[in-house]
Amino acid sequence: MTKDNALVLSRPVFKVLKINLSLKLFWILVSVVILALLIACVFQLNAYTREFYLTQEYQNKISQLLQENKMLEINFSQLNSLQNIGSYVQNQVFEKAEKVEYIQLLGGTALAK
Repeated sequence: MTKDNALVLSRPVFKVLKINLSLKLFWILVSVVILALLIACVFQLNAYTREFYLTQEYQNKISQLLQENKMLEINFSQLNSLQNIGSYVQNQVFEKAEKVEYIQLLGGTALAK
């Protein structure tokens, strides 16, 4: 009868060890998944931070370009004012026309060959 008792006792011990191995495997897999998710979270946070700073940098660059564009428009309008054009004409070597002649076309005449 001791043989039967020994067999009965060995089977539950084996099952307990199998369950323990399964639990260990389960916890290892859970730990690996949690670690992988933490690593993915860090990479996503890094990418988000980089995009945020790039967006701010681009917005700053856009505002600088807008200010520069306004200054260029002001300079352009000042350079093209009538006073500057008048001084430019005076500084150039132009001759004043003494007699202006206009070409007069006859109203209904058309030449054809």
